[in-house]
Amino acid sequence: MSYTASRVFTPPSALRDTVFVVFSDDWGRHPSSCQHLFRRVLPHTDVLWVNTVGLREPRLTWYDLKRGTEVIAGWLRPRTVADSAGPLPPSRTPRVLRPFMLPFFQWGWASALNRRLLTRALHRAMQDVAPGKRQILVSTLPIAGFAFRDAAFARTIYYCVDDFTTWPGVSGETMLKLEAEVVEACDLLVATSTALLESRGPRARASRLLTHGVDADRFAHPTGTSTHLADVRPPVIGMFGVIDARLDASLVMALARAMPEATIVLLGPVDRDVRDLATWSNVRLPGAVPYDALPAEAARFDVCILQYVVDASTTSINPLKLKEYLATGKPVVSTPLPEAERLRPFVRVAAADAFVDAVAAALRDPTPAPGLEAFLADESWDAKASQFFDWAVNGV
Repeated sequence: MSYTASRVFTPPSALRDTVFVVFSDDWGRHPSSCQHLFRRVLPHTDVLWVNTVGLREPRLTWYDLKRGTEVIAGWLRPRTVADSAGPLPPSRTPRVLRPFMLPFFQWGWASALNRRLLTRALHRAMQDVAPGKRQILVSTLPIAGFAFRDAAFARTIYYCVDDFTTWPGVSGETMLKLEAEVVEACDLLVATSTALLESRGPRARASRLLTHGVDADRFAHPTGTSTHLADVRPPVIGMFGVIDARLDASLVMALARAMPEATIVLLGPVDRDVRDLATWSNVRLPGAVPYDALPAEAARFDVCILQYVVDASTTSINPLKLKEYLATGKPVVSTPLPEAERLRPFVRVAAADAFVDAVAAALRDPTPAPGLEAFLADESWDAKASQFFDWAVNGV
């Protein structure tokens, strides 16, 4: 399949007089939607990217110990540095701020201390990054409410990418309180799913829907070859992404049981107990791979699956991988998440009791639905970034 994006990124003229301050996931750690957007704008303006701690309370697990070590190592580096993120040259990376903060949000004293620590570090860094320019705040995290009340910002945007109040391991009550502060204070709320827009938008001053984009050509025409799945026996039924509590392990085991001739691949970092899955000889958990290598690994899939549980933790999400799956040209089978339902007929949506049959049907007939190429051509990250930064700079 061949994709020609309907538009290239068009930077607003006012960008040259603007500096963005971004609270989001660690720059370069994984390709989030916020990072996809800001990679487009980096050649045109200055960006101060604030790495913070995670929203979950730390647990005594290998994943959290490893993540904690990474965070502490970041604190020991210079407070503001230019970090590389994937293939971007140093001249097109943001300045990254790694402020010290506590990974606790449910305690008043910890929140107050974090506000003081972050405010001090943020103002110090802002003095060094494009002084005199118009400062715009963008946050994907509900823990930055103090910044939304900071008079230093000419405009504040809450880029609402998930319902953190329902995340596994996160205090829903705490996140609900923190997010309410952000939603009510922001100048604009940009939601990545209809459910998020409907639940948060009415409480914001202004709100817009902007679904995720996709680098379609990257997944349609991968460079290099698979290194993790080169010896995997076909047919390959695969997913990529974080292996966490949202994954429906019962569906994976049902596939393994019903299709012993197939290999089920779960490609990505593991953040849950997977002993029940590891007992199956035809289930593979290769671990995480760099984003640049992901298209070549996904090219080994015969069917792409999105086997999330359907509950409060998933009904608001718009999985970034969904359009990346479609761009591979392989059939996609998903549980009935609202955003998957919106992409019918490109996505084959099946409830848990019909999921195995839907995967089997996709293996028999992998023909993409008509209109897929035209649809993805309009969903490029360039197009999404043009819209996002027009709203950010010029208002709505």
